[in-house]
Amino acid sequence: MTGSLDDVLGHLDAWLGVNAPADYAALNPGATQDDIDAIADRRFGLHPDLVTWLRRHDGSSATSHAGPGVILPGGFILLTSTGMRDGQRWMEEGIAEWIDANESEDPDLRDIYDGVYGYSFHVRWVPIASDLTGGKLIVDHRAGDKFGNVLYGLQAGDTDAPVKVWDSVHQMFQQLLGALTEEAPIQLADYAEPQTPSVSGAGRDAYVMWT
Repeated sequence: MTGSLDDVLGHLDAWLGVNAPADYAALNPGATQDDIDAIADRRFGLHPDLVTWLRRHDGSSATSHAGPGVILPGGFILLTSTGMRDGQRWMEEGIAEWIDANESEDPDLRDIYDGVYGYSFHVRWVPIASDLTGGKLIVDHRAGDKFGNVLYGLQAGDTDAPVKVWDSVHQMFQQLLGALTEEAPIQLADYAEPQTPSVSGAGRDAYVMWT
């Protein structure tokens, strides 16, 4: 499937509505512009793909990491705009704490926009989904060729920075749609096992399950 992100999301909604209606029902209506604007709150500009996604669906209402509404592999639940805002602020707080603990050793750490701090925080990372272990899918808002990349990482105990999985949110949903329609696997990272989707249940209770 090729085309604009709006086209991809339209086809994804249509596929879910027919094949996995419980998943489709668990996707929230679009976010308000105020809620979208609050994510970055003028700190930086949100990537257009993220805005397009949120205008269609304000994340998922899923409360379990295995069941209706978990359309991504790895048990990732798509966050609401509020969850994205809270995740970005958590990054800022993590950076502030890390700088407080380390700036006596390196005074240059005060420029929080230049690097990744404590291996896992950056003020221009916006989480788009979260798994059971605290792992995140993150939309990178750093300038340059990183802008819009989707990263995977931040599980509890991680000692490495997140790794790039997709070039963009557009590519993420494009691959998701292809995996669902073709029952093809998705691998989030070299160290993660590929997972293949199938439909569990029947009728209005049918949802996507990744194994």
